[in-house]
Amino acid sequence: MSEVPRPQVTDVADAMILRRLFDLLIDEHGVDVVFTSNRPPEGLYDRGLNRKYFLPFVALVRNRLAVLEVGGSLDYRTLPPPPAGAAAGTAGGGLQALALRTPGSFHHGPGADAALRALWETHAGAPAGAGTPPRELAVSFGRTLSVAWHTRDAGCFSFDELCAPAPGARPLGASDYHSLARAFRHVYVWGVPVLSLKERNEARRFVVLVDALYEARCTLHAAAAAPLVELLAPLLESEQGGGAEMAGGAEVAVDEAGQHSLPFEAAAVGGRYSRDGELASFFTAKDEVFMLKRTLSRVTEMCQVVPVARLESSSS
Repeated sequence: MSEVPRPQVTDVADAMILRRLFDLLIDEHGVDVVFTSNRPPEGLYDRGLNRKYFLPFVALVRNRLAVLEVGGSLDYRTLPPPPAGAAAGTAGGGLQALALRTPGSFHHGPGADAALRALWETHAGAPAGAGTPPRELAVSFGRTLSVAWHTRDAGCFSFDELCAPAPGARPLGASDYHSLARAFRHVYVWGVPVLSLKERNEARRFVVLVDALYEARCTLHAAAAAPLVELLAPLLESEQGGGAEMAGGAEVAVDEAGQHSLPFEAAAVGGRYSRDGELASFFTAKDEVFMLKRTLSRVTEMCQVVPVARLESSSS
């Protein structure tokens, strides 16, 4: 039996590939497939570009697989860790124990960056950047990512380095973040700001960064300007409030080479390739809200942040 984890369909190319992949697995090779999804079959690639080409996959899932809804209003990532010694399957352990990871830390407020720097120096056993030459990480298409602060198993970065490049600098994307997650078990990020509509591209990069670290089970230590629930609040409030910037079902291009955000009404409606050859992704307003909430949920689990207010249930 093969397992395909968490389909998240945001690109017409992915939608086409999924349809053909499952046709081959189920109809031509008789493979038993079990997969989890963030949404029911009808909700995948909802309002997506050329969705008509994806609808046969929805029909295949409904007709050939048993679709089970496993949910509820509780977001397990926001729960505190189980008590010491709690066994999986008991009331004190259960699902929490199954996903237990090495906890990171989340610092916020005026002294957050200093606290993170002190934590990094304890981990590294030396002051930050003390005479260590940069480490070059291999990235796709022959590119490299230079890491100034590093140890054998850890790297330390500013938020701007990873998500908000200076004018003229190459912006990072998914391939860079996956390389980083493969190289380091512990990642320190300082200077995380409150992100508003003006920083939508930065927020999207932060979402992709957290996704890469989460899936690689990296330990995250972060220093931010505000409590976690406030970091993305301006974006969530605008998008959920139905403002002009987020109105309708138009699709927004997320181009790793792009320097500027596009309002929804001016968003591109056709695919294009970014500088490193990776196909740009497209997201609807609904998708973007969903992913922002998931990022808050994932950071809560990774850093054992105690939420100020209960986060809404979000996807894995």
